[in-house]
Amino acid sequence: MKSCLLCPKGPRCRGYILYLLILKLHDAMSQGMDSDAIIRELSREDMTIIADLGDKARATCWTKAFVLVVARKVADITNTAKDDDIKLRSGIERMIVQMDMLFGKLPKGITIDLAELAMEVYNTACEMLEEQGSSAMLPANLVDQVCAKAASKKTG
Repeated sequence: MKSCLLCPKGPRCRGYILYLLILKLHDAMSQGMDSDAIIRELSREDMTIIADLGDKARATCWTKAFVLVVARKVADITNTAKDDDIKLRSGIERMIVQMDMLFGKLPKGITIDLAELAMEVYNTACEMLEEQGSSAMLPANLVDQVCAKAASKKTG
């Protein structure tokens, strides 16, 4: 996965920090919380970090955060849907659309190209599944198809 040239790597990486915060935001949104509840879910420190990092982060930082968040969610969905292909596909499609909306308005006009990052998301999700010791399998073409479908809906 790409890192910016000045990346401190590890937990100090802006992309990694953004990943943790966006994961928290997405989880709150997924639980159907309204905007007030979502804001209460974030601590003052979280809000400060988002404000500081959001503007300072480079495109590579945001891209890294996107890949990590989507891969984490793909791995989670794959673990829950194990042998149910329909549940797996629909869960990943729904999550990709949510993430695309969440990452739709990034600072400084930064955009995320879903189709371009599909393979990186797939590889990272597989690594996460392996780290968890999961026996769940993620079909190789699924993430690519879902990302391509979501990207074509945006442009079409």
